[in-house]
This record gives sequence, structure tokens and C-alpha cells, in this order.
Amino acid sequence: MSGLKRYASLAAAAVALLTAGLAGPAAAQTTQAPRVFEVQARAAGLSSAGADALQAKVDRYLARHGGRQVAANEIVRADGATLTVTVPGEKSVRDLSTTAGTRAATQWECDYGYFCMYRQQLGLGDRLAFYHCQDYALQYWTGYGSYYNHQTPGTRALFKGQNRNVIFTTPEATYSEPSYDWTHVWFVRPC
Repeated sequence: MSGLKRYASLAAAAVALLTAGLAGPAAAQTTQAPRVFEVQARAAGLSSAGADALQAKVDRYLARHGGRQVAANEIVRADGATLTVTVPGEKSVRDLSTTAGTRAATQWECDYGYFCMYRQQLGLGDRLAFYHCQDYALQYWTGYGSYYNHQTPGTRALFKGQNRNVIFTTPEATYSEPSYDWTHVWFVRPC
């Protein structure tokens, strides 16, 4: 990660933590009690230790990016992006918010109409999903990962640099890129 991007990410995290601290306990709470997320994780087949490890991973993301936890492995950020984290020991994301969450994790999991980016190559790892036509800031998202443009046919996403200058335009949807270096991407506009 470039020094400037790392500094900007750290500064944004510090502001988020200060804001949460000033706003009081309501700003930092999840939409459901933590016990509900543990029950959800256990219903999806995780052991108690696995559920604890998953919650620790979610808590690290919340501390860095803010947002609110809406499922055992899902966070909705303030900008509307959805971050889904992999279950410990699994390489692909899966939905734990419904009873269908017990199904096996699948590669390139991305709902129709969304632009999804992944922490790892080949559609693996934690996933950010974008729906609305706006700029989404990326923090701590560097190195090689991948993306899947599963929006309406013909839609292209824009990757932008630090000054919001377009540095790359994706091929038209539907398209997946098995390997992409996110290091120089500061913003994604999925339309």
C-alpha cells in the first residue's frame, strides 16, 4: 500500500472511531444483539470457536470501516456498500443471514445487478458489493484480488485514483476479472 493511501486510511479510521465515541453507544451498535449473530453462525454449522473467530474478523472490519453489522458475516457500510466476510477456513463468501446460509460457499458469488470485488484472485475471499451509481471509497483494499461486474448488460465500472481521476474502465457487464491489483484504486463507481 502506498504511504499516502495508508496514511489516508489510518486518518479515516481515526475519524470514524472518534465520531463513534462522540456519538455515544447507539452509533456503534449493531442492528441486532451480538447473541443473534452467534446463533446465526452456529445454525450455519460453525463451532463456538468458529463463530467467535468470525465475529472477531467482523469486529476488525467495523473498527476500520465503520458501518453496521446486519448478519453474522455481513456489514453494511455508511455509503451503502455491503461487505461480506468469509467464514474462517473457507475461501468463498456465503450468505449466513438466511436458512440458505448453510449451503456451500461458491466462487464468484455476486447478486445480479451488483458490481463485486474480492480480496483474493479468482472471485475468492472477502467481498465488497456495490449497487448504487456513486463513488465508493476503498480503504485497506490493496494487492491482487478480483472483480465480477454482474450488473445489467453493457454497464461498465470506473476505477478511480486518489484525485478521483479515472484510471481504468471495466469491460461491459457481465464480465469477471480473475486478477486485478487494487493498490492504486481509491474509489470505485460501478456505473
